[in-house]
Amino acid sequence: MKTKTTIVFIGLVMIAAVAAGTVLAVTLSEKPISKPPTPSTVYVTQNDNGTTISMKKGGLLNVTVRNYGDGGYIWTVTSIDSTMLRLENKFAWGSSGMLGDFGKDTMVFSALQPGSTTLSLECKRPFGQQDICQKLVIQLNIE
Repeated sequence: MKTKTTIVFIGLVMIAAVAAGTVLAVTLSEKPISKPPTPSTVYVTQNDNGTTISMKKGGLLNVTVRNYGDGGYIWTVTSIDSTMLRLENKFAWGSSGMLGDFGKDTMVFSALQPGSTTLSLECKRPFGQQDICQKLVIQLNIE
């Protein structure tokens, strides 16, 4: 009786070892799931006016400027090479609610292809007298 119990026990151990080896082999043979690369983001503010910015193709350019909402001034893109940059999103944020504090405007652009281009923004009134209160011009080198 003891011999039968020993044989059954050894058989169960062998089955467990084979099952564990199979699970281990399948786990090791699976290719890791690769995530698509996260695009790099370059941040630009009004302090970067007149500078040259380098970024990678597929990357994002995050331009944040002061919102001069008082008097009807809004930021508009006045010069963009649409073959190299695309405006993906534009939003206002950060107002404290205090009188005269309109927060910030952010525009997010994606870099479509390598090369050099100029991005120009102006803060102006879209109506009446076309006076400009601020400009932002940056040179972009997309790699």
